[in-house]
Amino acid sequence: MPWLNDLALRCRQCIDAGGGAAEIRDLAAKALSEQKAVPAQTDIDRIVYRADDLLVVSLAQPPFGNTPIHNHGIWCVIGVAVGREDNAFYERGPSGLVETHRVRLGAGECIALEPDVIHKIRNPDAVQSQVLHIYGGDLLGASRTMWNPHTGEERPLDQAQFEAWCEELTDLASKPIEAAPAW
Repeated sequence: MPWLNDLALRCRQCIDAGGGAAEIRDLAAKALSEQKAVPAQTDIDRIVYRADDLLVVSLAQPPFGNTPIHNHGIWCVIGVAVGREDNAFYERGPSGLVETHRVRLGAGECIALEPDVIHKIRNPDAVQSQVLHIYGGDLLGASRTMWNPHTGEERPLDQAQFEAWCEELTDLASKPIEAAPAW
């Protein structure tokens, strides 16, 4: 979609000029506010731009979509085009991860995450959300970790296992509250 391609170009120019997460967050917020007038221009799971120092991705988060806890190892800007996204943030504690806070983003809102952030995300709604993730590197080639949602064990991120846990957690989250996993 044109607005995503324009944003990717502006992000590329920003990175080339020495910009980082804060500047990219501002660019994403501006692009999201401009596209709100034409929300049908969102994409479903599309890599918009990929380079060693920048990745721009448009993602469709399914109804009640959940991820396991994970990190990126690089900065990230998250922006919501349609719907909402909840983020729960964690720090390492003496006996494992400890949740520190949560942030809910609505349509048009953005947040910048530092490289050391550990988090999980979810779509709190019964309708698909469309989100924009911009990374300060090639996330698809980065060394990352994830946490087993059943044991809390940290392990290297395996994309197939990560996606399987996403499906499992999403399925559980769409069930009646007594069956849903703790958020």
